[in-house]
Amino acid sequence: MKLLNQPLPPALVPGDQVAVIAPAGNLVDYDRYRTGCSILRDMGFVLAEERLSWPGNGYLADTDGGRVAEFNRVWADPRIKAVIALRGGYGCARLLEHLDFALLARQPKILVGFSDISLLLNTIFLRTGLICLHGPVVTTLPLSNHASLERLYQCLIGNWHRSLEEDIEVVRGGPDAAGPLLGGNLTSLASLMGTPWAPDCSGAVLFLEDVNEPPYRLDRALTQLAQCGVLGRTAGIILGEFTDDRDQDPLERERRQEFVWTRVSELTREEGVPIWGNFPVGHGRRNLTLPIGETAVMDSSRCRLHLSGRRPGQPYGH
Repeated sequence: MKLLNQPLPPALVPGDQVAVIAPAGNLVDYDRYRTGCSILRDMGFVLAEERLSWPGNGYLADTDGGRVAEFNRVWADPRIKAVIALRGGYGCARLLEHLDFALLARQPKILVGFSDISLLLNTIFLRTGLICLHGPVVTTLPLSNHASLERLYQCLIGNWHRSLEEDIEVVRGGPDAAGPLLGGNLTSLASLMGTPWAPDCSGAVLFLEDVNEPPYRLDRALTQLAQCGVLGRTAGIILGEFTDDRDQDPLERERRQEFVWTRVSELTREEGVPIWGNFPVGHGRRNLTLPIGETAVMDSSRCRLHLSGRRPGQPYGH
């Protein structure tokens, strides 16, 4: 992977404006949306505009043109310092060819989201070098645990470089693995394979998560990534959650996790890349914000993910 000079999005300070956009699915739970906006205000930020609804277009929040226009409008507005997605769903792949990458690089700001939004995060980094944040969307903020909210706040104020020492499963250890941090939703990323937008994960630390997918579909997506050469060319692989920890049986969650760990181990047996499991990233309460594009080091001996960073911040009093 050839890395670009990485423009850093300016860290937020109290009173900064944050815009909510809907690049994928439409609003389906207004109460969660309203509570999520309140959480952002409690963090000290101002909502640039709190829309009551989006026009909708089937399962999308708007037409492709409408969603692209919203994205470009808020990004071009110098008063807006960060952009956070309303929700995931589907639709971001349809926007990639319409993004103004020159504008994104020229006027860097924070972009936050996960699930289908991970397509935007990875593509923007790989095309511009701009670090993006893989973290909760507005409608999952009310469902996130305190550690996830705290981590998001710290990343918003520029402290994404803080190391993460978690209770993880070292599926396959080895020497420290280092590279740019890429990844996100397994199914969404697999859908880009064979397209001009397929991410180059060579030498990267790749993290993956998913939800509501039966084992055979997880197997299919993982096998696709392996057969495309993605998994074997990584520096290391971090596996997050593949269930929703809020409503799935604990034994089923454990079986699903172990299935994914075993399959990824099989698919990378020859390369022997380090693999971690049970990392707190995914669609459940535990979804720690990660900086897409920042240099990450997997320290398997200490179960610690080191992240480089160049920006100070202040404590979060939420």
